[in-house]
Amino acid sequence: MKRQALQLVRFAAVSLFCFALGLGVLTGLHELAGVHYLIAYVASFVVTSSLGYLLNGRYTFRTNRKGDSSGLLRYMAVNVSLLAINSAALRLLVEHLHMWYLTATLLLAAINTPVSFLAHRVVSYRLSLRRTTAVASE
Repeated sequence: MKRQALQLVRFAAVSLFCFALGLGVLTGLHELAGVHYLIAYVASFVVTSSLGYLLNGRYTFRTNRKGDSSGLLRYMAVNVSLLAINSAALRLLVEHLHMWYLTATLLLAAINTPVSFLAHRVVSYRLSLRRTTAVASE
């Protein structure tokens, strides 16, 4: 249980770093380049998902699966699912509830962190919820 809590802390740290980067991409594309906020959100998500896969594999879940394209595909499948859900939620919050797009993005990130942690732990990195030992290097 302690190891999973530590993984969640590491995951949150990686997520915070990626979120800050993604927020920069989102606001840069939307505010400076005039790109529609949903398109900028998707671009931001792609950048941060790719970086997140690398950082979480190395620091959060401590896997050293070089060349594991199936892991990357699983990671991206989880993120594409989350992207679809979050894009719909973002549109609902912005266009129907009249929330500022950055506030809505922050809210979704707070909700998304524990959900994506569990999804990536189980699906992307194939670690059991009960497993308390780190995955050995292959």
